[in-house]
Amino acid sequence: MKSWIIIKREYREIVKKRSFLISTILTPALMIGLMYLPVFLSKVARQEKIIEIMDFSNSIQKHFMTKCNSDKELNKQLRLTFRPTEQYKIKQQKLLNNFDTPTKSGQNFSIEITPELKKKILDKKIHGLLIIPEKIRQNRMVYFFAINVSDFETHKYITSSIQKILCEQILVERSIDPDVVRDATADVSIGTYKVKKEGTASTSSKMEYLISIFMLSILFSVILGYGQLTMRGVMEEKNNRIIEVLISSTDAISLFWGKVIGIGLAGLTQVGLWIILGGLFASQSSLGIDASILSFLNLELALYFCIFFIIGYFMYAVIFSVVGASVNTDQEAQQFSAPIIYLLLIPFFFGMMITQSPDSPVFILASLFPFFTPMLMFMRITISMPPFYQVATSIAISIITTVFMAWVGAKIFRVGILMYGKKPSLKEMIHWSRYK
Repeated sequence: MKSWIIIKREYREIVKKRSFLISTILTPALMIGLMYLPVFLSKVARQEKIIEIMDFSNSIQKHFMTKCNSDKELNKQLRLTFRPTEQYKIKQQKLLNNFDTPTKSGQNFSIEITPELKKKILDKKIHGLLIIPEKIRQNRMVYFFAINVSDFETHKYITSSIQKILCEQILVERSIDPDVVRDATADVSIGTYKVKKEGTASTSSKMEYLISIFMLSILFSVILGYGQLTMRGVMEEKNNRIIEVLISSTDAISLFWGKVIGIGLAGLTQVGLWIILGGLFASQSSLGIDASILSFLNLELALYFCIFFIIGYFMYAVIFSVVGASVNTDQEAQQFSAPIIYLLLIPFFFGMMITQSPDSPVFILASLFPFFTPMLMFMRITISMPPFYQVATSIAISIITTVFMAWVGAKIFRVGILMYGKKPSLKEMIHWSRYK
């Protein structure tokens, strides 16, 4: 009964705040924006790039220019110009030798371009310099110089185009009909379909990856946010001596459970509102929502999101509340909470890598580790549903771990909440847990 009074108090204090309402509305709005913003920016914010090409093989540039000009959409984003190479054959003989002599690791020797070309790139008169060596057929390597080398779409287009040109040339030289060559080297597109028990659904691998990462980010931020909110609430009441008034009318264990459960219910309320808003948004077909998003976001996924939020919140809220009860200043709180945040960051970064091999033994074991389970098992579910026994095992292990941590944490909480002035050591906190 005493715990229930504290639960209601904590729940009302959070839910009645304007910040709760604002974050509840802004988070799904941000979610929608982040789904559409990358697509929008890729269309309107892409800069036209001028790539200068030096073709020392004298066999690529004509075909490359024809191919680029025939692609109207690409031609708006990529402008190719060709620089005569004769004047550089003597001036950059060392450069040419390096291009034609790759190392064992597949990379070129240290290569310098002439000061004139380097200045042109640094002054941003051109966005990049592509050099095609004389022995392109033997070594199958081209070399790209630029300030920004992170535009992988441009790099992919350049390499695939040159590969296709070389393939066409070799086939034509062997007296194969050009029409046959074009048929043989035609591009192949891939349609991706997610297989589920109820059937298959067309989906975009890129979109599915982005939504999975975004939902992982939401889960991470909610668990961390409400965990830290628990710590801050306990620490503020301790420093303001409010905790002493509360303990005079109840006991420390009831206070501990009241705070953890009350704040957790507020978090669950917010998650529930997000799911409702997401369902309403997805039901509006007039908004032109991508079918892959609709097939990805479903009630089963929402249920697992709630389950792993509850598990993750209680697991980390117990630790955060113990930290809040044990420390006296913000600086001490930051020092003690840093390892907890690292425990959350490790599965977060693992989650971004799990998309390629969700059923790898390494990721299976990692998803069964209690502190990693909430995020890693949820991420595995979003990518490829694991066997039910793995999901059930991970949930069971996490619950047992959380119950044990809560039992130990409550013992530390009841001692630490009334300790003032001295920064506790980890050894002292372990000693507190042994008090009867």
